[in-house]
Amino acid sequence: MHYWNKLGLAQAELPALALTQDRREYMRWTGKRLNTMALGCYCYLPAASSRALAAARQHRHLIFIEPAMHPQSIEVTVAHELIHLSDRVQGTPRRHRHHGYDSIAADEAAITGYAVEDLRALLHEESVTRERARRELRPIRYIYQCPGCGKQYPRTRRYSQAVSCSSCDKVYNPRYCLYLTSIPGVVSPSEAH
Repeated sequence: MHYWNKLGLAQAELPALALTQDRREYMRWTGKRLNTMALGCYCYLPAASSRALAAARQHRHLIFIEPAMHPQSIEVTVAHELIHLSDRVQGTPRRHRHHGYDSIAADEAAITGYAVEDLRALLHEESVTRERARRELRPIRYIYQCPGCGKQYPRTRRYSQAVSCSSCDKVYNPRYCLYLTSIPGVVSPSEAH
């Protein structure tokens, strides 16, 4: 309620708000899977378009907050998602250009009282923690490399068909077809001697 009031959100919008820390529940609400790296997400569902359904369902504001974060990170993430909600209610929805480096980050700093640099550090810390947990569940098992630029592509699963380097050519190009360079944890015969 603290940030709700700070953002000047109308009390009439409060019944339309639903908040969860369960990814599956959020997926049932929105019909969309969350990126595993998402720490928070806001979704606006408009009211039903037909008159018969409109009486039964108003618009909804749906927010997901990742529970496995530090309390300060949860607080900042709630404030961040409420900024998106406020923008939607005011009719000026904004998208991120780059998390932590846009006008939304400045607004977040203003209402939470944290410096933008502190918010960026917090975001980085939580992202690293999330990535580490993700890698424990699905470790990198394959490393592909581009023959043109040498860029490496770590993968948890093998590619099922030929794939080319997106840095060298935006469309498939067999000249830049990625090749499997190594499988971490597996010693190749040439390295064994």
